[in-house]
Amino acid sequence: MSKNSIEKIFFEKNGFIKLNIKIKSKNFDKLCDEIIEETNEFYLKNFDKIKKLGGYLTGNLELLPSKKLIHIWKILCNRSFKKTFKDIFGKKISDFDVKFSGNIVLPKKGYQHFHTDGPLRSKKIILNVAIHDIDTSNAPTEILINTHNRKMKYWEFYFLEFFKNKKRKLLKMQKGEVVIRNHSIWHRGTRNNSKNLRILLLFQLTEKKLHNKFTQIINKDLMIGENQFKSSFKQNLKESISIYLAPLYIFYRIITSFFKK
Repeated sequence: MSKNSIEKIFFEKNGFIKLNIKIKSKNFDKLCDEIIEETNEFYLKNFDKIKKLGGYLTGNLELLPSKKLIHIWKILCNRSFKKTFKDIFGKKISDFDVKFSGNIVLPKKGYQHFHTDGPLRSKKIILNVAIHDIDTSNAPTEILINTHNRKMKYWEFYFLEFFKNKKRKLLKMQKGEVVIRNHSIWHRGTRNNSKNLRILLLFQLTEKKLHNKFTQIINKDLMIGENQFKSSFKQNLKESISIYLAPLYIFYRIITSFFKK
């Protein structure tokens, strides 16, 4: 069996894969350093505004689309990566629209409840690129293996997978490594016990034929925005309950999931 066949089978079975590819170039290193430096500068200069964003309480914010993220994407998309992608998915990378963003986890924060990145029908591919090392100290993403491609309500996940599924994995990454995961795999952010921002680039791929009205604003400079929770009173209340009254939040999600289609 060829290496590419093994990668395809692994991804389809487990819902994720860490590619046997590591980005190494002076240009990549320079961009990584600039993204880290500029993100930290923006965070410090705009801290009062950032405190009001949805996601600040949990410590999970979004790195908004910018030109530097596009440059990273172009470096990644060499001949080797394009071939590996086609071998796994049977489609060209050019068949997809790409949303350029990143996930930021604040120091001493970051714990999330398990969730997916959208309904099953959206069929997105999530691709992460590490611009610095990520280990157990600075918020690796935790996934529940083989929970993808199943139409599963939260109550089903909680009672059938959360307690029974022992195949949990922390996605530790070295700088330049690439992880691809199915958007429907159940996952959560973990706590960032370091003193630094944890920054992980996130490229969201959607087939062009399934997403006819794709648009995104590309900022010239790096900016930080809201993430899972939005910046409204209702969402702030929901986020607070998810942190300080976690059992109540889980109970709420279980009950409401019974009535969702």
